[in-house]
Formats: sequence, structure tokens, C-alpha cells
Amino acid sequence: MSDNVEQLQQRVAKQKERLEDAAGAVEQTQERLDASAAAYEQADVDRLRLKTSLKLAKRRARRLKKEAKRAKQLVHATKDDRDDAARELDEQVAVRDKRAAKLAKAEAALAAVPVVEVSTATPSEPAPAKKTVPVSKAPAKKAPVRKAPAKKAPVSKAPVSKAPVSKAPAKKAPVKKAPAKKTVAKKTPIARTR
Repeated sequence: MSDNVEQLQQRVAKQKERLEDAAGAVEQTQERLDASAAAYEQADVDRLRLKTSLKLAKRRARRLKKEAKRAKQLVHATKDDRDDAARELDEQVAVRDKRAAKLAKAEAALAAVPVVEVSTATPSEPAPAKKTVPVSKAPAKKAPVRKAPAKKAPVSKAPVSKAPVSKAPAKKAPVKKAPAKKTVAKKTPIARTR
């Protein structure tokens, strides 16, 4: 019986040893499971954080893309506007310079011409009013002269005098003549005086 007891004791010792080895393996595996579970949770948290960051980044990228497109359109529009404004400025400067040159020329011409008084009056009747008109020369153009309408009855016309010509580059002053008066009583023609 002692042999059986010894064999049983050896078997118990062997089983104890194996149990301790299995218990150690279980503890190591449990530690590894706990560590991997914590790592999984951390990785899942990071995944969710990065996923929401990706969504936000995509939204921001779409918004920035739209803003870039708007900015590009604005650049084109403002470039066209700037070019139009520069062209218009050049035109306005040219017009201003032209006007300034014309003004200087007109002022020089005015300063070169002396002022003269001219009066027109008929010897037979008193003049309605004396006019003082500056006499200046036009650059080869004369003012149009208005004539009294022709009448069939004998008519004595007011004396015709030449209109004073003023030297103005753009304006012409037409001279108005005194209206002709009818004299029905006399049949003889009346001589014209100048």
C-alpha cells in the first residue's frame, strides 16, 4: 500500500505543479487581455476623435474651396474694374489736358486783342441804344448776317452796318439788324447811308 500512496502523492504533486503552471498562464493571459482591452478602448476613442476631425476638416475644406472660388471670381471682377477705371482715367486726363490747352489758347488770343467800342446809328432817326462790343478777329470765319425780308411796297430800310466780329474759337455771335420801317407816303426811293 505504501507504493500506491507514493504513486498517488507523486500524481498529486504533478497535478499541483501543472495547476500552478496553468494558473500562471491564466494570470498572464488575463493581464494581456486587460492591457489589450485598455489599448482597444484608447484606439477606439482616438478613431472616433479622428473621424469627427476628418468630418470637420472635410467641411472646412469644402468651405475653403468655395471661398477660394469666390475670391478668384472677385479677383477677375476687380481686375476688369481696375482696367476699366485706368482706361477711363487716361481718357479723362486726355480730355482735361485738351480743354486746358484750348483754354490757354483762348486766353492768349483774348489778351492779344484790344477792346474797341463800336456804335451804329442812322442819320434820319435816333439810335435805340448804343452798344459796346469788343472787336476781335475770327480765324477766317464771319458771323452770319440777317437781312430784313423783302417787301413789294416802297420801303425805306435801316442802314446796314457790318457786324463786329469777335475772335472766339467755339462761339459765333450773329448780329441782329434793326427792323425796316415802312413809309407809304413817299413814292421816291430813299438813299441808304452807311
